[in-house]
Amino acid sequence: MSDVEYQAQDFTSDDKDPAGSWDDYLRDKQGTVGLAFRQGFRSAAFAQSLGQLQVVKFSTAPVDYRRTQRHIRADGDEHSYRLLVPLQGHFRFEQGDAREIFYPGKVGFFQWHQPLSMTHDTDISALILTVAQDSVDIAHAANAPLALDETRPLVRSLEAQARLLGEAKGWTAADWSVAYSSAVELLKGVLNPYPDASSARGAIDAERARCLIEEHAKDPKVTPEAIAAMLGIGERTLYKVLKRAGYPPAATMLREVRVNRAHQRIRTALPFDMDKIAFEEGFPSVRSFRQAYRERYGRTPVEMREKLFGHPTGR
Repeated sequence: MSDVEYQAQDFTSDDKDPAGSWDDYLRDKQGTVGLAFRQGFRSAAFAQSLGQLQVVKFSTAPVDYRRTQRHIRADGDEHSYRLLVPLQGHFRFEQGDAREIFYPGKVGFFQWHQPLSMTHDTDISALILTVAQDSVDIAHAANAPLALDETRPLVRSLEAQARLLGEAKGWTAADWSVAYSSAVELLKGVLNPYPDASSARGAIDAERARCLIEEHAKDPKVTPEAIAAMLGIGERTLYKVLKRAGYPPAATMLREVRVNRAHQRIRTALPFDMDKIAFEEGFPSVRSFRQAYRERYGRTPVEMREKLFGHPTGR
């Protein structure tokens, strides 16, 4: 069993100093933010965390938030992001050239390492899910809209998973980390959808190749040559159809699928066995797994585990 500690903590603003207590709470849970309070301010929150994984459900009376470059420098913050799920009320949010009004059903995604402002004139309630730099593709995250497309079923699934994380009770460390990892995987799909397949033969082959890679990546014997053979085409032809469809080479896709699946397991608080993860996710050796993981995330699997949870929690 894992010995990672899951923490759940309620917060209510101090009656004697409601503004100061909320300021301190934000610094502890999110980072430095400039606040402009209104008369009669009050707040409450419920935070859940497991290492660096965190979801905070909060409710506040009207207040203005502003995060500037000075705040960002003071935190020494690396690239990180936040998923914002409104539960009650309306509020205005600005970052860069984007301006949106958020309300229940409209999900936001913003960059915590960039200046922003948020304001509301009535009471609101919302969830904020912390998304670490290594959880998503930085290029896709940088180009993501401030407001996610609420008409997409995948966005609605993401919202439902985030609400489950923030509102359900009775979590164990392992269960909560698995649910959190599932939310991040949904977010990655929202931010980085595969291109739509056209009716052209090459595009169909590319989509079939992608599906075969997803299906067979766990088998270390599956190579680009094997994928091409399953399609009944040559390896060079496979390379061309993938390139025309906007996909990377098959070898790259196989490695990314294997590394991403391994990373999802590393980010859960289940017992950690690097040998087992490497072989079950299709790597021919632990050494190749460690090398591919370091190239993708800048750390070895053990170092990432220690960063997330403070210790490897396993072998």
